[in-house]
Amino acid sequence: MARKIRLFFDDIALHIQVSGINQEKIFRDDEDYRYYKELLQTLSKSLHVSIHSYALLPSFVHLLCTFDNKDNQSRFMQSLGLKYVSYYNKKYNRSGTLWQGRYKSSLVEDRYILQVMQYIETLSDAKYSSLSANRDAVSDAIVKQHEVYKLLGKDGKDRASIYKNIFMLKPLKKDVITFIESHLLRQSITGTKEFYEKLEKMVGESLRTKKRGRPKKILKKGKKMFTKLVVLDKEKHKSLKVSALQNLNFAKDLKFIPILANEIGLVSEMFPVVFTADETPSLVALTSLGDKNLAINAEGKYISRYVPAFLRKYPFSLASTEKNPDEKVILIDEEAENVSKTKGKQLFTKDGKESEVLKNAINFLKDYEKQQAETIAVAKAIKEAGILEDREISIGEGDEKRVLVKGFQVVSREKLNNLDDKVLASWVRNGIITFLDSHIKSLSKIETLFKIASQNQ
Repeated sequence: MARKIRLFFDDIALHIQVSGINQEKIFRDDEDYRYYKELLQTLSKSLHVSIHSYALLPSFVHLLCTFDNKDNQSRFMQSLGLKYVSYYNKKYNRSGTLWQGRYKSSLVEDRYILQVMQYIETLSDAKYSSLSANRDAVSDAIVKQHEVYKLLGKDGKDRASIYKNIFMLKPLKKDVITFIESHLLRQSITGTKEFYEKLEKMVGESLRTKKRGRPKKILKKGKKMFTKLVVLDKEKHKSLKVSALQNLNFAKDLKFIPILANEIGLVSEMFPVVFTADETPSLVALTSLGDKNLAINAEGKYISRYVPAFLRKYPFSLASTEKNPDEKVILIDEEAENVSKTKGKQLFTKDGKESEVLKNAINFLKDYEKQQAETIAVAKAIKEAGILEDREISIGEGDEKRVLVKGFQVVSREKLNNLDDKVLASWVRNGIITFLDSHIKSLSKIETLFKIASQNQ
């Protein structure tokens, strides 16, 4: 899985945020708040979790916890989420998940403990937070005081009094709030440079978030398929001819092949079909383990009985003009092997009109563009449903592990099954479920890539 790794260190608190899906309310009345607080109390006791601060908001939950081991961390969050969803769905006659993906978490350096507590406890009414326990010394079975908080005074009342003065006289500055929120959002460490260095020595690798520039392409395509793509012009290219493709060597360096939604049944017979992890995902067939395109053999032939439309439209392409996005122009790769002035069929007639060959190519491109738009719409709906998760293909374990392909996404069967019944019903009617079944089944074809690579070697 190419997902954010949850760091765990003994005795270091974790700031956690759980969010309702699409900002849906997770607490509708007092009974909901009370039930969630009962879960916090029961589970923290049974799993030895120390909750130092909490706040329950209509669509969010914030916690500051210390776990005695990593297993209890995952068990606590999983049990808390599943038990509350079960209660909530039964009460409100709904189905599916309630949560917006995985919870966010950030390790907190001791010097920021009181500030994170203050941040959390200013988010919600004292009735639904740990504010009364920490500020007013009101008994709360959920709260267990952090060691930093204990240093404020000799007993509970003394500590609460000092904490109250901090709370009242020193409200958090905007830059501190931004600091806390940004680290939680990035799921990095809320701490100083020295604290990072200390933890990095412990784990033996960098833990700091690298500066982000423009979003990088998730899957590396390899070399481009087109060599010299130009606008097709009836004057400039009046003598140009095109012949049938004899090989697919023009695509041998592609690491994956874009496909259309209506092709998935045929493509998935041989290759895994996945989603790119872009903001607007695409549908692609994985045809490489990081090197050459395994779908094309040494003779330049496609090894499967079905050749994707993306390859079949070569050497042509369709593009929008800069002045008018709705206006389309035909492009052609002038350096394609099957394009010449001596052999093949004419693209234009003697009087400058489109030949039948060119008309057929244009119709194919227009149909491809229409199908591509529909594919993007389906992929976008699936991404927005929150059921995609990151994956990678790797070999070896531990120090011997080597990642071959990374940065793509697949559908989580569990998240799919937890979708709202209305969404599932509409997806059944419009064929998305059938599409997803083909996608999920195709993942077993990852083994096929290894077999092909072994045979080639």
